[in-house]
Amino acid sequence: MTIWRLAWRSALRRRRLFIWNVAVPLLLLTPVASSEAAAPHRVAVFGVFLVFFGAFGSSIPAVRDARDGWLDEVFRSGYPAGRWLLERTVAEMCIDVLQTFPAVLALLWFAGGMSKLGVVLAGLGLALLFANLLGPVIAALVRSLAEAALACAAVSLSLLHFAGFFRRPAPGPSELVATWNPYTPLRLGLEAAVSDAPIVASAWLAPSVTIAVAGLAIVVTTSGWSRRLRWPWNG
Repeated sequence: MTIWRLAWRSALRRRRLFIWNVAVPLLLLTPVASSEAAAPHRVAVFGVFLVFFGAFGSSIPAVRDARDGWLDEVFRSGYPAGRWLLERTVAEMCIDVLQTFPAVLALLWFAGGMSKLGVVLAGLGLALLFANLLGPVIAALVRSLAEAALACAAVSLSLLHFAGFFRRPAPGPSELVATWNPYTPLRLGLEAAVSDAPIVASAWLAPSVTIAVAGLAIVVTTSGWSRRLRWPWNG
């Protein structure tokens, strides 16, 4: 579990950055959580921030590590690419959940939804897991930090839109896409917390299948697309 331990040690020993990553979501999202904004608006703001937090935090470091040649050293050592991705993804997901938890807790506190903590954390975990899976793939497709940021924003906003964060999906194809969207559980959890929307356990099944299938496909093919992260990296 070399990459897992390395990710945690790096996060915990860089105390200033770790505290900053906790403070920024809390400072930016607490005013939204405590405001009288309509529930859909608060859900949308939290959804965008949390997904961006995971996607940007996964993709940009991967671009930096590829540019500096560190990833090439990892792969040349014989460390399996799929194992690197799996350990990195799970570690970063757990770290992201830990860092965004205070901000999510503030939303639940002000919305009176503390009883929905488990549901919200489950949705948050699934969303950040998928975002951290996408990050390295995006890093492999771009050639600079700016391109990575732009691609993360475009992909994340598209998925958030189709998950129904900005407009409730209409019956038909839009509703079907939202049903299988990996970010739908996050929306359902946040809606349940801020508006006391009913929790339908079956609505979580399809997105979970999407995440599992997409994750398996990404991990299995890592040895192929990860070649674009090896040195020399033409940034």
